[in-house]
Amino acid sequence: MAAYWRVFLACAVLLRLTLALPTCDNVLSILPGKVFVPDTQFYNDSISSYFYLSGQQSPSYIVAPATADEVAIVFKAINDCSIDHVAVRSGGHATNPGFSNADQGVTVDLRGLNDIHLSKEDPDLVSIGAGALSVDVYDVLDPLNRTVLGARVASVGVGGFLTGGGISFFSAQHGFGCDSIRNMQVVLANGTIVEANATSHPRLFRALKGGQNNFGVVTRFDLVAYPQPAFWGGAVMYPSEADAAQLSAFAQLKMSAEYDPHVALEQTFVYLGAQKTYSSTNNMFYTKPVANASALRPFTDIQPQTSNTMRISGASDFATELEGFQLKAQFAVYATLSLPVSATMLVRVHEMWRESNPDLVAKVLDITSTMTYQSIPPPPVADASQNSLGFASNATPQKDMVLLLFSYYWGNDKDSTVVNTAVSELTKSVQEAFGDKDSYKYLNYAASWQDPIASYGKESVRELIQVSKLYDPTGVFQKVVSGGFKLGV
Repeated sequence: MAAYWRVFLACAVLLRLTLALPTCDNVLSILPGKVFVPDTQFYNDSISSYFYLSGQQSPSYIVAPATADEVAIVFKAINDCSIDHVAVRSGGHATNPGFSNADQGVTVDLRGLNDIHLSKEDPDLVSIGAGALSVDVYDVLDPLNRTVLGARVASVGVGGFLTGGGISFFSAQHGFGCDSIRNMQVVLANGTIVEANATSHPRLFRALKGGQNNFGVVTRFDLVAYPQPAFWGGAVMYPSEADAAQLSAFAQLKMSAEYDPHVALEQTFVYLGAQKTYSSTNNMFYTKPVANASALRPFTDIQPQTSNTMRISGASDFATELEGFQLKAQFAVYATLSLPVSATMLVRVHEMWRESNPDLVAKVLDITSTMTYQSIPPPPVADASQNSLGFASNATPQKDMVLLLFSYYWGNDKDSTVVNTAVSELTKSVQEAFGDKDSYKYLNYAASWQDPIASYGKESVRELIQVSKLYDPTGVFQKVVSGGFKLGV
C-alpha cells in the first residue's frame, strides 16, 4: 500500500509540474492570465482598437505579453506546439487584412510593451517599447525640446512604423525613421533574445530596417532623441478650384534648386463619393519655430481656403490633429508608387485619379477616395549605418522622386473586392504611364497585392533572404507569421 501511495504522489507532482508549463492542447497556459478568447473584455477591446475594419479579424486567441521575456515564452510555445497561424501587432494601423491579426489563429498583441525611458548616460538616446504609440513618445519628449523620427499620426505604433522604414515630420532633415535606430532588442523565432546594432548582429540590424516582420519580433527600440523646439505647421484646406494652384506649388517645391530640409508636406486631394465633392488639404510643417516660413508660402498663399490651423506647436499636438483627419472604423486600402518628379506627371496623375472616381462611386456609393503627394526621405550617407531599402548613399530621391499614395475608405466589406480591383487598375495605369515597375514602394503604404520588398532591389532582397535563413532557419516568420510582405522562401 505504501508503494502505491508513493507512485500516486509522484504522478501528482509530475502532473502539477506539467500543468505549470505551456501545453500544446491548452493555449491559455502559454502566459497564464495574459491569453484571451473571444467575448472577453480584453479580447473585444483589442479587436476594436484596430484602426481600420480591414484589420479587425477574429483570432482564436490574443496573447498579451508585457516583457521581452514573455514574448520569448510565447515564441518557444509556438515552436514547441506547432501553432501554425500567428500575427504580431503593435499599434494596429495596417490596412491589409491579416497583416497584424490572425483570423482563427493566435495574435500576439505587443501594446503592453510600451515603456519609454530616456537614457541617463546619453541625453541623445531614448528607449521605446515596440507597442508604444507615437503620440505617447511625443508626450514625453516635447516638454524636453526633444523628438524622435516617429509617425505623423498619433496612434500609429512604433514597431511597424520603424521596421517598415518610417516617414516622420523630421525626415527631410534626418532621413527615414529606421535610420535613427541605434539598437533593437529582438526575440528570434526560437525564443532567443538578442541585441541588434551596428556591431552586434549587424546583418539582422540592417535587415530589420525596412524588412519588417521577416526575422523576429522587435520588443524595444533605442532611438536618437534629436533636439527639437516647437515648430510651425498645421493643415490648410481648399475647395477644388484651388487644385491647379496646388499642383503648381508642389511642382515648384520639388523642382527648386534649393532643398530645404525643414519642409515637410503632404498634399492630399479628396473625393467624397456620397457628396460627389472634391477638395484638397496640405498638412505642412516647417520644423523650426518660424511662423509663415517663406518656403511654404506658395501653399499658404493659395486662395480660397476653407480652413487654416497653421500655428507653432509640438509634435504631439500636430500628430493628434492629423489623427482627427483619418477615417477610422472603415475598410481601407492603400497603394503606393514612387515617380520621377515633373510638372506634367503631377497634373496627369491627378487627372487619372479624378477620371477613375465616377465609375467607382457608381458601384460603391460611400467611397472616399484620396490621392497624396509627398517627398521621399534622403538615404543615409555612406559612412552611416545602412538600411535595407535599396537606395545608394549618393541617391537623391528627396529631390528627384515623388511618393504617391492612393488611399480609399468604405463602409461595407461586400465592396472590398470592387474597391481593391479599381485601385489596383489605377495604380497599374499610373505606373505604366510614368513609373518603373521596380521603383521604390514604401512598405507602410503598400497594398497586399504590391511587393515593396522586391522594390528594394535584387541585392538587398538576396541579403534579406540570407539573413532570414540565418536567424529563422525553420521559416517561422515566413510560414507561421504569414501576414505581411514575405521574402518568398
